[in-house]
Amino acid sequence: MKSGFSYSLITIALLQADLANAQHDGTDTIEQIIVTASRSAKANTDLALSVGSVSKEVIRNDNAQHVSESLETIPGVLLNQLSGGQGHNAAIRMPINYGGYTLYLQDNVPLQSAAFYNHNALWWASTNSSTSRLEVIKGAGTSLYGSGAVAATVNVLSAPVENSVNEFATTFGEHGYNRFNGALTHHWSEQNGVRVSAAYLDNDGWREHSSVKKSEFNVLHEFAIDNKHSLKTSLIASQLDQQMLDALEGDEFEADPTQSGLSQNVLNIDPRRDTNYLRLSAEYQYDDAEFYASVIPYLRYRSNDYIATWQPNMPNVESTVRTLGLLVLSNFQHHSNFETTVGIDIERSEGEAYSYQPTTTTPPGKTPITYPEGHIFYHDTTRYTGISPYIQHIGHINEQLSYAIGARYDHNQYDFDNHRPVYDDDGFNNRSIPSRSDTFKHLSPKASLNYKLQDNASMYIRYASAIRLPTTSEMYHLKTKETSAQLSALREETSDTYEIGYKANIDNLSIEAAYYIMDVNDAIVTAYDDLMSSYRTNAGEVRHQGFEFGAHYTLDASWSVAFAYSQSKHEFGHYIQDQNRQDRDEKDFTGKSLQMAPEYVANVRLNHTSQRFDGLQVTAELKSIGDYWMDAANTEKYDGYTIANIKVNYQLSDALKLHARIANLTDKKYALQAEKRYGRERIQPGAPQTAYLGLSYTF
Repeated sequence: MKSGFSYSLITIALLQADLANAQHDGTDTIEQIIVTASRSAKANTDLALSVGSVSKEVIRNDNAQHVSESLETIPGVLLNQLSGGQGHNAAIRMPINYGGYTLYLQDNVPLQSAAFYNHNALWWASTNSSTSRLEVIKGAGTSLYGSGAVAATVNVLSAPVENSVNEFATTFGEHGYNRFNGALTHHWSEQNGVRVSAAYLDNDGWREHSSVKKSEFNVLHEFAIDNKHSLKTSLIASQLDQQMLDALEGDEFEADPTQSGLSQNVLNIDPRRDTNYLRLSAEYQYDDAEFYASVIPYLRYRSNDYIATWQPNMPNVESTVRTLGLLVLSNFQHHSNFETTVGIDIERSEGEAYSYQPTTTTPPGKTPITYPEGHIFYHDTTRYTGISPYIQHIGHINEQLSYAIGARYDHNQYDFDNHRPVYDDDGFNNRSIPSRSDTFKHLSPKASLNYKLQDNASMYIRYASAIRLPTTSEMYHLKTKETSAQLSALREETSDTYEIGYKANIDNLSIEAAYYIMDVNDAIVTAYDDLMSSYRTNAGEVRHQGFEFGAHYTLDASWSVAFAYSQSKHEFGHYIQDQNRQDRDEKDFTGKSLQMAPEYVANVRLNHTSQRFDGLQVTAELKSIGDYWMDAANTEKYDGYTIANIKVNYQLSDALKLHARIANLTDKKYALQAEKRYGRERIQPGAPQTAYLGLSYTF
């Protein structure tokens, strides 16, 4: 790491001195409340975790085109909004990646199954005007969370049904951007209320063939049976229709970053992605002074149909996943200084996958191959069963020092049912395997110490183990003739996180700092057999380490500044690319940096609340990404980028608010992400300067 690490440590020391002076002067303390860690509200200084949050005020003032724009105000959080659409990938304590290292929740319930992971999970979250908070646990989560909670847990929290306030809002922008959203709330009594919210997005897109249409609908009903018993029922539904496009090569990006990256023949097909989502859940809560219980049954359905434009033959892929799940948690207060949480997560999912060739095509290549229309690549059903009991205990050694210990046992079973004949090669290097079952078992321990320096400041140290399951696609959609032994040997990835951190909250200043080391073992990578066919195997060891720092400082009634910064290093502990390939030499990347791993990620916001013009609030934002290697061989670097945004909110009356923003204020031409695969550049261009304007009306 470079000198930025030392500068950040100096900054912490200075802020700690400022904090001590403020406390000496008798400044009132404030608390930041976190829900995700335990499914109950706790002050962040009581948690031995690196956890960040985004308030309802920030979410509403951002009026973001994508929820990632608000999430990136949390230190160490980077989510790339791919091609200006609703898709995304993540880089939280990881390089920019598409793997299942991040667990996505809405109201504490997973948005998807780990066995059928999709990196675009946030397009299924309901993020309209009913959203009140975003929370991110960085690193392996608590015992409450299983597969996927390796690098982060992201939770979208809906606002409670508190009062009968209705809202309608609209936003218009360049490139045919139109968004309408609203919410209606009705109270039958103080104990019984319902909110219905919805949103519709229509965006032509700034790149060719990148239009998006998205509809979402959300119903939340809350019923307090008495002072101890309550019931909350939630329905989330959405539909997304998005045109497909591809990354650009370097010369294409320089010539015209707005092009689709697709040939005219492919554009004639009009490749699109169509995904539908539905989730129905109900939470029963019992809460008294010494015992708390939560029971959440849920039903979930999603479909995802698309043409894989990144594959040379452009196959059509259709998939559905149906889930029945149950989350049960109980918390016992043994004494004022001790509490124990026990619970179990149960999931039963059934996923169907079908892929075929939509049109006859002959992709260019050294040896052209013609794919006939109607050829089926795979057609199968996989049933996934996950049973995960867990326990978490918190105790206080004295008034200042507390500990937390816990463990989670994950038992996961895949039952694969192949609807195709069994064969070694379909003529296009695809293998169809017999129906089979596979089981994965893992115990993930957690332990931490938290030391309260004052009521509003703490230091912590923690260790946490976590797992990532291989997906059904990695398990069963194979391209090798020597599958049996390889498939039986495929294991879940495991990780160990070691972390030390510091937090403080006072009236005008909140700060959080963390240093972490995360070792990922048995990383699932692509290898090759003697016939040069690819398969997935556990062959990688990776170390991720870094420093995260965040601060929010209120100078006076008019000015405040928010700073989010992370500096990281991601290296191969062991990895050999092209192992066993006859057409390429093996490359040992041990000790090299992972590709697409920015040296730093920074977000700075200067907020101004006008004292002259009542109701006027302005935010100036700088977002900066450090340089990184574009390939695992570390032969070429991308310099990163820095862009500026400005956001204006003006409360015209008690009911009417005007909002405006300009993204990429200087119209900088930049790559949102850049990588190199086997000598070919793949660039996702960043959006140009774009203006948005809208109104919201509360009644």
